[in-house]
Amino acid sequence: SQRGGCGTIEISAKCPKPRSLEAIASAILLASSSSSSSSSWILTMRSAWVMRSVAAGRPSTMTTAGLRRTYFATAHSRSQVAAGPGENKSWMLNLLGYYGAESTRLRNAESVFQTCVDQSSKKAWLTRGRVVNDFRPRHALLLAHVWLVHKRLLADGESGKLMQEAIFDLMWEDTSMRIRSMGINELSVNKNLSEVQKYSFPLLVAYDQAMALPTKVEREDHLGAASWRNLWMADANLTVEHCMEMAAYLNREHEALQNLDGEAFYEGRIPWGAVPSWTGIKSLVNESELGSGDAMLAEEAAVDAASDDDALGEWREALAVNGKRYWWHVKTRESRWEKPF
Repeated sequence: SQRGGCGTIEISAKCPKPRSLEAIASAILLASSSSSSSSSWILTMRSAWVMRSVAAGRPSTMTTAGLRRTYFATAHSRSQVAAGPGENKSWMLNLLGYYGAESTRLRNAESVFQTCVDQSSKKAWLTRGRVVNDFRPRHALLLAHVWLVHKRLLADGESGKLMQEAIFDLMWEDTSMRIRSMGINELSVNKNLSEVQKYSFPLLVAYDQAMALPTKVEREDHLGAASWRNLWMADANLTVEHCMEMAAYLNREHEALQNLDGEAFYEGRIPWGAVPSWTGIKSLVNESELGSGDAMLAEEAAVDAASDDDALGEWREALAVNGKRYWWHVKTRESRWEKPF
């Protein structure tokens, strides 16, 4: 049945026969559990066989990484972390290591990383923020939010270090999928990933150096310069004031994360601030150089400024590990290859 070994995910093929004790236990657990929890449990099992059996219910080329991204994108809203003192633990999940330190850390890392993806995916960055919708600027935008999370984790000692490693692993995995989505040959993916890392690490160092400066004015001045070089690719027609709005945003979010409750942070319940409004700011040095594309961008920015840039909608865009784009629903976790809206 649809709620059999594949949980509640829509299936297009029968699940393969269990080949291990862990797979058998997982299948029994799913068959007897409610539809609201079955997919949650199976998607957090570490068994590669179990993950592949769930993948059978996705479009034919959907793989483990894509499934994990789809599930964990909503994990922070449901606080899918280790069971608290008063919470009943499932003996089966406990047996499979679901509540273990490493398993919990990986779930938390997925939740935190997804908040960075969500925040950097808001349309406002592209419209009124004037970030070009190309690979490198979009990557720099995601990296800026991952860096903010990294700075928060520095104060947490060894546990923070392990969490950082997990989050950066997810980011490079996500980067590889975005590289594949551009049609890059699989044999060249690692080469291109190395190129991305070559300009990613200097950006992180620049942000670190900026935050080490003694005064707020100096910090924001250097944050703005780093953002101008990486987010806007040193666009000479962009004003200093426009870049400084981004610098103020980074400084503000850094302070907010440092003061955020640890439990909320690790569960991925990060209350990111609003995207800068850039209202009253002259963004371009020479407005007369606006082309037709810039005029359309300005019109979109005006509409976007009057709307809620936090409204990402219930359908989200994501990438499978092969780089193919798909859409998934945050509540039902249904996935489709075709754009549903």
